[in-house]
Amino acid sequence: MESLDLYARIEPLIGFYEEYDLLYQRYLKLLQPLHVKSILDIGCGRGRFLELLRDEAYEACGIERSASMLKTAQNIGVEVSQKELYEFPKNSFDVAVAIGDVLNYMKKEELREFFLHVKDVLKDGGYFIADVNTKEGFEIADGVMLNTLENEVLCIEANFEKEVLKTHIEYFYKDISGYTRESGDILQFFHPKSFFKKLDGFSLIKSYYHSMFSSANEKEIMVFQKR
Repeated sequence: MESLDLYARIEPLIGFYEEYDLLYQRYLKLLQPLHVKSILDIGCGRGRFLELLRDEAYEACGIERSASMLKTAQNIGVEVSQKELYEFPKNSFDVAVAIGDVLNYMKKEELREFFLHVKDVLKDGGYFIADVNTKEGFEIADGVMLNTLENEVLCIEANFEKEVLKTHIEYFYKDISGYTRESGDILQFFHPKSFFKKLDGFSLIKSYYHSMFSSANEKEIMVFQKR
């Protein structure tokens, strides 16, 4: 949780808002032909996609574990909470989404349990749409990023090895007593498409590549249907 809240603090320095808005538009286009109404956004972050869903007249709510992100989402007036999936009644939603490599933060055994909970909250025949980083995407992320503002310094070092991306964050910000340092590590795990084809209770019906920061196929968006 501490690393999630640290990421929330540094997100404005990282930016990429335009790139994520393009990803959100891709999701909206995938939802249109499904003719669905109720949507759960899992790991909704600052609530931007929920805002877009509201503008399109969907019945949508989100869940987010980071208290900082949760507060930002609440401030824009979208429905969001820190509920866990298992706290929702069964057969609650037509669709669930997990946008921005949410699935990459889980190991395989965690993912299997996660999909069981997703299945429970979906109505019969419901859909789950999510994206994962491809191996190309992880390889592009490998490296160092430095960003400095007048009173803030951010250094991110990412290393992709043995199908795990370890991202180390060093963040310095100036207050009345001088500079304060915060640091943390975030782990993300590569999962091949073959893994998702074998999940109990779901059929992988479509998948699409998506480029975020380069011409490479950095993400794969997958559309599952509950069976």
